[in-house]
Formats: sequence, C-alpha cells, structure tokens
Amino acid sequence: AARSPPALPLSLCADLLLRSLMLYADKNALRTQLKVQMLRIREKELMYYTNNCLSISTSAALLAGFAWYGLTEVPFDEQADALTQTSYLVVTTLIMGLELLTVVNATLCAILGPGLALRGPDGSMATAVNGMMTHYKFTLMCFATGLICFMLSALLYGWMQFDWTLAMPMTVLICYFLFKIFHYFVRIYRRFRLAPDHVITGAFNAEGQSAEAAAPSETELAEQRQLQEQYANLPEAVRANMAGPS
Repeated sequence: AARSPPALPLSLCADLLLRSLMLYADKNALRTQLKVQMLRIREKELMYYTNNCLSISTSAALLAGFAWYGLTEVPFDEQADALTQTSYLVVTTLIMGLELLTVVNATLCAILGPGLALRGPDGSMATAVNGMMTHYKFTLMCFATGLICFMLSALLYGWMQFDWTLAMPMTVLICYFLFKIFHYFVRIYRRFRLAPDHVITGAFNAEGQSAEAAAPSETELAEQRQLQEQYANLPEAVRANMAGPS
C-alpha cells in the first residue's frame, strides 16, 4: 500500500496560513492606496469644472440683469416700427432666458456635483465628473448664444429708438465687434483646442479595467474568508506563538 505523505506540523501550517493572510492584507492595502490616488487625480478635474461653472454663472447673471432692465425700464417710441419693437422684445427675452438657464445649470452643477462626489457611494466621483463635463458644454453653449443675442438686442434698440443717421453708426460698430468676438473666439479655441483622441482625464477605466483593479473579485473574497476561518479555528497557543515574535 502506498504511504500517504507525512502531515505538516501544526505550527508550520499556522505559519503558512498567517503568511497567506498577510499577503491578502498587503494586497488590499495596495488596492486602497491606489484607489485614493485615483480619487485625488479626479478631484482636480472636479474642481476645474466647478470653478468654471461658478465663473460662467457670475457673468450670466450680469447679462440676465441687463436683459431684465431692457424689458422693464426701456421706454418705447409709439412711432417706432412694430416689427423692430417685436424683434427687440423677442431677442431681449431670449437673452434673459438663456442666461438664467446658464445660471441655473452652472449653479446646480457647482453644488450637486461635488456633493455627489463627496457623499455618494463607490464610483460617485467618476459619475460626478462625467456629468459635470456634459452639462458644462451645454451651459457654455447657452452662455455664448445669450451673448450674441445681447449684441443683437443693442442693435435693434438703436433702430427702435433713434433715427437712421444715428442707428447706422451703431449697426456698423456692433457688427464690427460681433466679427471681432467671433474671430477671437475661433483663434483662442484653435490655439487651446484638444483633439478628442488626445484628451487625458483622471479616469483609469478606459476599458472597464479600473473596476477590477479597484475592488477584489468574489473568488478572492471567498478565499480570504476561508483563510480567516481557518486561522480562527487554530488553537489559542498556536496563535499566541505566531503573534509573539512581533
């Protein structure tokens, strides 16, 4: 009959078990440290979008106040052209609506985005940053459209309130500055533009790999629980000897 291999001493088994538990502990500590570093990187993106939203919100509130004044305080000439007056009211109302929409979106993003990242469950930082990125683009578009309408409102105001001899120079200047605004916008945008395939973010889950790196798998958790149960079933004297040299 074949002999069975000799059983290992109890102390040696306990030592191997303890080394396995220490390996799992070191692995979890490394995983936690990596996750903290990833969150610090994404926090910079979060603060970038938060500060931008607050800046846009301040400027949009100023333009919305000007639009409200143009609707409620500007006197209307009864002899002015009805089409010009209607166009002025429509464009000025668009300014107020677009800029108030900008204020609401920017303010909510600046308040709720960091709140979700700070107090939400695991993975909330990525959700907050991606959401703020999407809403920031829409908010910036609303602000830019309202700014163009602001210039058009000033142009219509000149034709509504003044004679053509005064309205014409205003129209030329407004068109000139509209062109310069567009020119510098394109110039600055092209200089600082990042191609979509060159954008670097703080996310490490380009192909869903960060979820696996950030959290242990079910198999690892089951093995770790099994080792902990085996360690708990060891005799008290053996566990005391294992902890003694430390």
